[in-house]
Amino acid sequence: MKFSIMLLFMTIVFFRFLFAKPNTGDFRLVKQSENVFLYERWIDAGAGEKVREIKAVFLVHADAENIMRTLKDPAKGKAWNVNARHYQVMRTPDENRWISYIQYDIPWPFDDQDCCLAFHANGREVSFESTNHSAFPVAENMTRISGTRGKWILEDTHSGNVKVTYFITTDRSKKIPRWVSDPIVHGNLIKTMEKFKSLAEQ
Repeated sequence: MKFSIMLLFMTIVFFRFLFAKPNTGDFRLVKQSENVFLYERWIDAGAGEKVREIKAVFLVHADAENIMRTLKDPAKGKAWNVNARHYQVMRTPDENRWISYIQYDIPWPFDDQDCCLAFHANGREVSFESTNHSAFPVAENMTRISGTRGKWILEDTHSGNVKVTYFITTDRSKKIPRWVSDPIVHGNLIKTMEKFKSLAEQ
């Protein structure tokens, strides 16, 4: 029964994306929840390749400092990152720079994954990108997520909330076709941002 439902789901999604062309140029809305709006576009990555850039936008009823603390908190990081089994933050002498290492339990058809990200806070903008560090070697039976880069932008609003705009691009796995990966990526990111918002507001 479970297999039949999965087969039906994959068939529907396959035909939905079979003839879809990557959107280039402006962002387009691809999914939304009550609180989070998710956009995407495809941008040139050189050598004839294109990568997906995703943007999430939502309001947080908390100050920017508390949002920053949430980003640096490993316990909260494990809670708001969907499917994270391990989340570690390594501080540096510069309080505006830190490294986060994350391992993910990924449902089929993906392999379990990990990533190592270097963060840099500059005022109300926090940028991040993939990095390598001897403290976090590539784990066995894990696929290292590479080519990740993005940023968090925090903007005060007249309502007293903070508008959070999150951007991310990641090298696309050629093992997984878009008609399989897109619904999972969109759904997981919506859940991730919803959880982040909830924790930052505590």
